[in-house]
Amino acid sequence: MGFWGIQGVRVLIEALSQEGTDTMDLKGRTALVTGASRGIGQGIALSMAAAGADVVVNFEHNREGAEQTVAEIRDMGRRAIPFRADVKDFARVKAMVGAATDAFGKVDILVNNAGIYASKSFTDEDAVETFSEVIATHLFGAFYCAQAVLPSMRDQQRGDILFITSLATKQLWAEEWAYATAKSAMTTLAQCLAKELSWYGIRVNCIAPTIVESDMGLDLVLDWAGVDEPESLYGKVPFDRLVKPDDVGELCVFLASDRASHISGQVIFLDCGIGPASLRDFVGKGG
Repeated sequence: MGFWGIQGVRVLIEALSQEGTDTMDLKGRTALVTGASRGIGQGIALSMAAAGADVVVNFEHNREGAEQTVAEIRDMGRRAIPFRADVKDFARVKAMVGAATDAFGKVDILVNNAGIYASKSFTDEDAVETFSEVIATHLFGAFYCAQAVLPSMRDQQRGDILFITSLATKQLWAEEWAYATAKSAMTTLAQCLAKELSWYGIRVNCIAPTIVESDMGLDLVLDWAGVDEPESLYGKVPFDRLVKPDDVGELCVFLASDRASHISGQVIFLDCGIGPASLRDFVGKGG
């Protein structure tokens, strides 16, 4: 049954078959989404708010984007605050969680989304610096955030921690050695945490998307295809469109909701069924 396992599939089927209850309601809960000023993180933050959660919008450089995300959330009638923090800095991460607790009383949901992309030769002169930066951002950043939210989640005996990983962990391209290694390590960390933290009522899961129609991923796929607009690709890719940020967001909402009450330690590949292939195989020039 792959990464889902029989138990996870049964829970999903039962959850999706429920009628007459809105168990994907996140009202009264607070979500902290890292890297939420744009792209996938912004889509996750907006989806969380649409489901009723208050949201802490983390950013490092893009204050304008973070404030836009906050404004959209407030327009939905939900509460939101921006917070600048480099997830590689544990002190700033702890300060961010403290600010979230001051503003909303708690953090119920953590989405470890912040990340950077690297594609280069292992023999490049700056390979050591690249590897250190990618590992620090993805792996240590996720570790620091999980450490910071754990005390309150443990006290509440309830919490959800989500890791945004990548289809790169299946594709294993040579030039993505740093990125794929970091995302694979995040997956291992998440699955180990899921076993320990389940006894505190904390669920831990991973979502591993293929290329998403957001700035970083979209630049790659448009370059592969030699086109300027994503709509030009829709007839060439599964389901006639690319994965969008709110597709990732809706899956995050489901996993944080009561409908996913016994789903933990799973890696869900949001990849249109193509893995370990690549969208490059579908949209490449002349493809």
